[in-house]
Amino acid sequence: MKVDLAFKRITMAVATSVLALLPPTVRADVDLLQRYPTTLTTGDTKPENARSPEFTEKDIFRVTQFSFAIGTDLRIETGPADIGIGHCADGAVWAVIIPTNSGTLERPSNKPEGVRHVWLRFHPSVISRLFPPASVFSDASTNPSTEMRLIADAKMASSWQAGGRAMIPERKDMTVDIDTTNGPRRFFIVDTEANTAQYVSAFEKRAVKLPQPITPEVAAQAFDKLWQRFDEKYAMFTLRPEVDWSKLREEYRPKALASKSNYEFAQVCAAMLKNLRDLHIGITVSGANVPIFNRPRASNANPAAYQNILGDLNEDGRVAWAVTTDHIGFISIFGWDNQNVSMKCREALEQMRNTRGLIVDVRLNGGGSEPFAERFAGHFTDKDFVYAYSQFRNGPSHSNLTEKIERKITWSGLWRYDRPVVLLIGQKCMSSDESFVGMMTGDPKVTTMGDHTCGSSGNPEILHLPLDMTVSVPKWIDYRPDGNPLDERGFEPQIPFKPMLGAFEGDRDDLLTAALVRLRQEPLPAQPIPGGPRTVGQN
Repeated sequence: MKVDLAFKRITMAVATSVLALLPPTVRADVDLLQRYPTTLTTGDTKPENARSPEFTEKDIFRVTQFSFAIGTDLRIETGPADIGIGHCADGAVWAVIIPTNSGTLERPSNKPEGVRHVWLRFHPSVISRLFPPASVFSDASTNPSTEMRLIADAKMASSWQAGGRAMIPERKDMTVDIDTTNGPRRFFIVDTEANTAQYVSAFEKRAVKLPQPITPEVAAQAFDKLWQRFDEKYAMFTLRPEVDWSKLREEYRPKALASKSNYEFAQVCAAMLKNLRDLHIGITVSGANVPIFNRPRASNANPAAYQNILGDLNEDGRVAWAVTTDHIGFISIFGWDNQNVSMKCREALEQMRNTRGLIVDVRLNGGGSEPFAERFAGHFTDKDFVYAYSQFRNGPSHSNLTEKIERKITWSGLWRYDRPVVLLIGQKCMSSDESFVGMMTGDPKVTTMGDHTCGSSGNPEILHLPLDMTVSVPKWIDYRPDGNPLDERGFEPQIPFKPMLGAFEGDRDDLLTAALVRLRQEPLPAQPIPGGPRTVGQN
């Protein structure tokens, strides 16, 4: 195969130069493919199959040099370097290379640049071709685990990932991502079969900031501020009776004060906060996210299949819509994080007045702004409706909570879509999108279909700490319209959908197809919904 020949050229060049450098008594001792074995021969980019990478100090190695070249598009050369390997049960999925002394990046029509570090994403089977056994030693020259974790946390979101977990590219595909010593970040999409490296300039100003040194005094101030803010403001302690918050302070405060950098400090805080099992708690350091808590949530949608199933598809940012030839409307909303989303939804809905029914698809919607969601939900009700309740802290004890406060959608006089609606939901629905699901349950013509939603809401405030660090602190307990907590429950669909093998692969989205079958049983009304086109935003 061409991909094998491309890697073979790289491997031979590296191995030859490495062996020439080694004294006769020195022998490399690590075959990384044996250390991180895999049975995978192809890629796997299904979000629901994404793997959670692991990385510890045992995954740090030393190479005598690193060399990588793709045609005339890209060439990287370093001397001795430390490498860190992120891996899962199916083998290695990423690598960080930090040169001990120097490294050089060369590309056409540009002066050579120094290399601060290299980030690689690749198929697990190619690990020994990237790092030939003749070049790899088990003893790293330093202990760069903190810096490597920071790089991985900052760059994992750039390619081949779902929710911070690793998807598997094809064997020919790679991401090569270099932070240079003079500042800019150089990001390449590599195809080893075509022998090309496509440069992506969008990342140039997003280099990873190095960890900052920290003193015990600053660490104590920051830790106490964080711990105290949760102690006073966090409402969901009552849903986590097993958590002893004072005991966690005793356990983690000494570790925080022993931290040598802001990133190491943030990792200690993340380990403490992980005990709260809250998806709305987040930490950033110098703009990079620090992992805290996650739980697997299966995807039950395939946007790549929408046009094949529906016909002509209109796409506008976070909204996609269509009307089938047999008069079924479809609106897919991928987030409520932009004030224009509800306007675009309402513009699309104007095209649905002459339909027999409507599919509203929020399966991949992770939330945003509740008021934005309410503006669209107002088209599906003609009365006020309590869609959720909230409780906040109002005293020093973790059990000091306000009474449940109603969150109500108020009919605003918008024209109403009064025909059958199928609302597609799933485990990726969370936060303000779950509020939208709650709003839609007030319309008796809406039927929810799919999988349960995530069950996570927080209404967080942002706590700014020293060390270029932020922490999001959830402030409320969110309740469904029936009065039960949303947390770790979500909304159950009225019509559960159990997917068969391949239900969301290729040109298939079996849940969308099932929703169409259901609505095709509805008669087409003789007249469109009255009122005529209106100016979007008119009440």
